[in-house]
Amino acid sequence: MGSKERKERDKAKRKQDILQAARAIAKEEGWQAVTIRKIASSIEYSPPTVYEHFESKDAILLELMLEGYRHLLEQLEGASTGKGQPEQRLFAILDRYWEFAWDHSDLYQVMHGLGGVPFGTSETPAEAKEVFQAIRAAVGEALGDSAGKSPALRDRTDMVWATVHGFIVLSQSGRIAEGKERAAGLVHAAVADLLRAWRRQD
Repeated sequence: MGSKERKERDKAKRKQDILQAARAIAKEEGWQAVTIRKIASSIEYSPPTVYEHFESKDAILLELMLEGYRHLLEQLEGASTGKGQPEQRLFAILDRYWEFAWDHSDLYQVMHGLGGVPFGTSETPAEAKEVFQAIRAAVGEALGDSAGKSPALRDRTDMVWATVHGFIVLSQSGRIAEGKERAAGLVHAAVADLLRAWRRQD
């Protein structure tokens, strides 16, 4: 390995160290406790070393937001290629979304401006658009609109997503009686009701 390749590898490793340190601090103390100085101290870097890779804490949060959406998209794509009827595939995608939010709650907070995190960009990033496109395609297929021609599909997709997202936020904050398992069942029931109502309308 040449010196240039070694430097690039070391740079990439330092960048990942910084991102992982930020997440570790957030899991222990919350995102508001994350600072450049604390990140540097936890991985025995100097603050200037952190600034060589990220100009601010907001830049770290933005990178984590994009990383979260990339990881989530991989999960959803895996579910969308599964067997079963279109409605079953939709619920498989929603289940993957749900589990991602619980398994990576720190990233989910960054992705949606939760837990004291400011939303990291004024425009929806391409990675987020791809996630919502995957959900939209699944909703369309479940409603017999695989081509996505219905003008109502965008609104219906937002309603499905808002249902899942709302139950995630409420259950993670302890606002749903009996917690995660009951909330997951309510998501399925609510989305199934929506699908039935839309089919009657169509």
